[in-house]
Amino acid sequence: MNTENRNNESTNILTKVASVCTINPVIRFADMRARLEQQYNADYEYLEKNYKEQNKLRPAVLRFQDLEREARLRRERAARIIAVLGEDEFKERNVKDRGVSQGIYFDSEHVPLWEAMRAIVEQVAEIQVVDLQETLEYFGRIASRQAIESALASHKETFETKTRNREKFVSLKR
Repeated sequence: MNTENRNNESTNILTKVASVCTINPVIRFADMRARLEQQYNADYEYLEKNYKEQNKLRPAVLRFQDLEREARLRRERAARIIAVLGEDEFKERNVKDRGVSQGIYFDSEHVPLWEAMRAIVEQVAEIQVVDLQETLEYFGRIASRQAIESALASHKETFETKTRNREKFVSLKR
């Protein structure tokens, strides 16, 4: 009888342990599912608010991008002009009175010949290649006719050339 009682008691303990081991994961899975659903709902609500705020800010972002693009184009053009005219003309600009975001800096020493040519051609509807060469020389940028012709040939996406009689004219592509 004592053996039967011990077997019964050990069976009960074993059943209890097995029961706890099998029920806990089921409960944990149910808890996990509830937590995941709560997290999804919280994230979904946050994303809705986030997208609404993004849509409110989108016009300002687009305007900022447009201003940046325009500023980049004007900075590049100003660098070309400084490269043609020389930096001495622009050293007297008072940068101290401006904010940091308004400081304008250029690398005009490394402007290639074709960009200097572009700066000149931007100012006229068209110019004869001989006049372009003389203009470059006037501003201190010595370039041979061959160098100018090479720049025109290399940058066909920028320059358009037309020959009338024996004279060659240059304009910017539109």
